[in-house]
Amino acid sequence: MDIERLKQRVFVCCPFDLLVNKYLPSLLKEHINPEIGLNGEILDQFQRPKFKKIAKILKKEGLICTIHAPYSDLSLGAIDRKVRSISVERIKKALDLASLFEARSVVCHTGFDHRHYFNLEDRWINNAIESMTILLEYASPLNIPLMLENVYELDTEIHKEIFRGIKSPLLGFCLDFGHQNVFSKTSLDRWLKDLGDRLGQLHLHDNMGVHDDHLAIGEGVLDFDSLFSWLYAHGKTPILTLEPHREEAVIPSLEGLAGLLNSYPIIPDCA
Repeated sequence: MDIERLKQRVFVCCPFDLLVNKYLPSLLKEHINPEIGLNGEILDQFQRPKFKKIAKILKKEGLICTIHAPYSDLSLGAIDRKVRSISVERIKKALDLASLFEARSVVCHTGFDHRHYFNLEDRWINNAIESMTILLEYASPLNIPLMLENVYELDTEIHKEIFRGIKSPLLGFCLDFGHQNVFSKTSLDRWLKDLGDRLGQLHLHDNMGVHDDHLAIGEGVLDFDSLFSWLYAHGKTPILTLEPHREEAVIPSLEGLAGLLNSYPIIPDCA
């Protein structure tokens, strides 16, 4: 797949404040679809008219987007009821803005960390199912899917239990391959076997196996061929988001992804 065609079908991460203050002109010039990152500071700093203005510009230029909901300090299954409430409200705000942008998805983190919730897993999961149920009821009239991403989970059990408790077609799994490689103690094969039926989105970046480096595809040690051969063999066409954290890594990431799609010719979902 050539780069220009690929740009029409994938997304590249960009926090909203950097999009507004720095990258919008180059994004429009290169015709790159953004995954717009939100956090608490962004939600507090910018008012709805600013988001509406940017959404109008993107639409006029024929660009589409996904949204990454806030995640810092948030936990969908937090033991503290007030933390859960704030977590839900922040993600509701992301859903409101996703509707404004006509976003293809909203990605959110569970907020689970085994170091914080040791011996409290069952209670955390029940709380998370309650939080996700509230969010999915909110998302339903907007018809925007929520994609639950892996970060610090050591294995697939947290996601499996949430998906077992919630059957909504609007709830999908976002596999972050880089996070799985660095933080998980469970193989990629197991993640795909356990959660592949709910796979709706991929976050793609590389690392050296120690830190969450967010390198361009091909700059680290991740076995992208294993992932993409599985996608091809199982007929999976998830939303694809590139997550390099350096501007100069965007084009190499696109080139790396294009090479993979030439070898494993799936058509990424951008509907």
